[in-house]
Amino acid sequence: MKTKVLVAASLVLGFVLGAIFTAATINVSASRMMVKELKSPYDFDKTVRVIRDRINQKPGWHVTEIIDQNYEVKKHGGFEIGKFKIIKYCHGKFAAQMLKADDRKKIGNMMPKSFAVYEKSDGQVYVSTMNGGIIGKLFGGETERIIEESSLEVEDIMRFINLKFTLF
Repeated sequence: MKTKVLVAASLVLGFVLGAIFTAATINVSASRMMVKELKSPYDFDKTVRVIRDRINQKPGWHVTEIIDQNYEVKKHGGFEIGKFKIIKYCHGKFAAQMLKADDRKKIGNMMPKSFAVYEKSDGQVYVSTMNGGIIGKLFGGETERIIEESSLEVEDIMRFINLKFTLF
């Protein structure tokens, strides 16, 4: 009888500790998994130009807007945040595939796709974007297929900084 209680208590304790460990691991790694941040080999202005040009040169892709986030923040009551631009871009075919079905229209809040280009206090320039590998898996089905296909093309556009969308 004592052995059965000990085994049951060990199983419950193991399950609880496993759940706590899993939750802590997900909490710590979620931000690193969802957002990709990579150092640019170029200065700020050249990084923005290279990304803009590479997007516009890739068939089907185009830059829809480049937002000077520092300007916008200061203009609307914020303070200086340094060099920071958001490059919004789109691919008509992928956007149409995604938004055609009623159950996928809600994905429109993540469109158009974007890169953030910013300079940190050490002078190093970074580029960040959402991780297409993870985002696609979250939705599954046809949404996952569309995101995976477009992510492969985005990886090609961003080859100069070795962008790879991964699950980990």
